[in-house]
Amino acid sequence: MMNPDYTGKDYVLYRVQEGNLPENTYMLSSETSKKILYNPQTAGKTLQERMEKLSTRFMDAATQKALKGTKLGDLVEFVLLAGGLYYFLETGFRKVNDHALPECFLGIKRQRVEGAGGKFTAVATYGNFESLPKNATVIIGDTIATGATIVQAMAELEKAAAESGAKINKLVICSLACSLEGGRKLKEMEQRMKAANPVFSLHLFVAEQFFHLMPDGTDLRFFGDDALMPEEAKAYTLETYGGFLAANMKCAVFDWGTRCKNPAKHYVEFLEFAAEITKDKRLDAKGKKEIARMSAEARKEMKKMERVL
Repeated sequence: MMNPDYTGKDYVLYRVQEGNLPENTYMLSSETSKKILYNPQTAGKTLQERMEKLSTRFMDAATQKALKGTKLGDLVEFVLLAGGLYYFLETGFRKVNDHALPECFLGIKRQRVEGAGGKFTAVATYGNFESLPKNATVIIGDTIATGATIVQAMAELEKAAAESGAKINKLVICSLACSLEGGRKLKEMEQRMKAANPVFSLHLFVAEQFFHLMPDGTDLRFFGDDALMPEEAKAYTLETYGGFLAANMKCAVFDWGTRCKNPAKHYVEFLEFAAEITKDKRLDAKGKKEIARMSAEARKEMKKMERVL
């Protein structure tokens, strides 16, 4: 059973104390994160506005639990292109702390390992690290499935830090959707980085729960053997989706990169899923109602794209 550890304005934090997760791990629950995770049909303007709002919750929680005593000059956001842009953490930090974060950037893309099922590697294609402070506290927003992207991204940042004589003393990760498998990878990374720098610490903030990662290495399910959540989150999922859809929603966020960069394609992908699951005779009345609602909203947004300026 998980009990709330901290209550901020418009959110609640649960402390997660599991040996296979980073030492400082929290689940953040809010109406805003629920609106995003339980409305996977949204993209474009609606999604961006909700993520901007969620960024202030993440950054307030990070300020309270991870950043106290940190000099503003030691802070930097590490933006993983392109999905990290849509976390709007610089915007959230500025609103919470009245300070603009400097930013480092990395273009990085997952690549499936052929013949290895849901295994991925990540390849970096572009990096700009000129804003990295000498004693860096690094903030990242990332949606984490296998963890391959963020682990490789941090390896690139560590390399840049070594070349410039900088140290990474603290890492704060905010994730709208993080798998339990990804959380375990972050624990391994935490141990490795702490062995190299004893003052290093990692703080992980995830929205609502840890998700079950499907064998394809991509889809994040609300329920499954590898899902971890407070009882309140489980009850909310069942109440919102009904039993069948709660267990069989394709993914809490679908393809985050597509959803952020290419809303039109995301709407098509969501509607294809909706049409397929609607055929399933096991879909209960609650699930049917939710799929119908979300499909109607997706079609409405697609219609808006036909507007001529």
